[in-house]
Amino acid sequence: MIPVGVAIEVVGLVKRYGDKPAVDGVSLSVAEGEAFGYVGPNGAGKTTTIRSMLGLVRPTAGTIWILGRDVVTDLRAVLAEVGHLPGEFGLWPQLTGLECLEYLGQLQQRPPVRRQELCDRLELSQGDLRRQVRLYSRGMRQKIGLVQAFQHEPRVLILDEPTEGLDPVMKERFVGLLDEHRRAGGTIFLSSHILSEVEQTTERVAVIKAGRIVATGATRDLTGERVRHCTLVLKKPVAFGEFAIPGVSALESDGLLHRFEFRGDMEPLMRRLGTLAVQEFVCEPEHLAETFFDIYGEP
Repeated sequence: MIPVGVAIEVVGLVKRYGDKPAVDGVSLSVAEGEAFGYVGPNGAGKTTTIRSMLGLVRPTAGTIWILGRDVVTDLRAVLAEVGHLPGEFGLWPQLTGLECLEYLGQLQQRPPVRRQELCDRLELSQGDLRRQVRLYSRGMRQKIGLVQAFQHEPRVLILDEPTEGLDPVMKERFVGLLDEHRRAGGTIFLSSHILSEVEQTTERVAVIKAGRIVATGATRDLTGERVRHCTLVLKKPVAFGEFAIPGVSALESDGLLHRFEFRGDMEPLMRRLGTLAVQEFVCEPEHLAETFFDIYGEP
């Protein structure tokens, strides 16, 4: 029985190719209206998980439900509620962009009610849509991929490397689309190797390594609650030893400029800074990339 309010439930997912497990006992749960990130290096099992969620590969073991429906036994109903952008999004080179969108729209059970709006927002003109896809840039093909994923107003988005080839302006518009989808009650499952993108767009994240999930938690708990990188500039010099404050480490100091890492409760640090002639203080939370490399080792 799937709990009310759960959009995606994966329990004990195993997928083997011969004797080699691509996914080995993955379990995860994504609430309705949640934005969930899924990160790991190439070959970790991200794409195999997603393909299993969409019925593109049959699991060796385990069960997957989307919106309360079993993916294996009720796939047609599942896919009617899902918008998917694969990591390697291919199109038919001899077709125009519009013909691709029309064909992909016909595969859905819901009408493409947002197509024109999305084309306008992603700057796909009528002239662009009349051109053959073989003439498109990587970014243009990715825009077509985003339109087809969103155009039928799916309740669940499953996106694999969704911003590949997009310029910074289009990436920001994509982030806006995700935000609107969530505010309307939609669910997002986003896999990406661009960790800053996952950090910006998700609430929770799972890290997969060699087919197994090795860390899961709120994005902020895997980043900002662990380490803060601080830079302090003083108007008057203070000796190195003045910063013997619990939580301060890796201190570099020349008296006026102090760089250090800080863990834990900020209150003792802020009390100490209140006694100093501070010119500037910057404190940045640890980024998801640092957590990722803590788990995987330095690149």
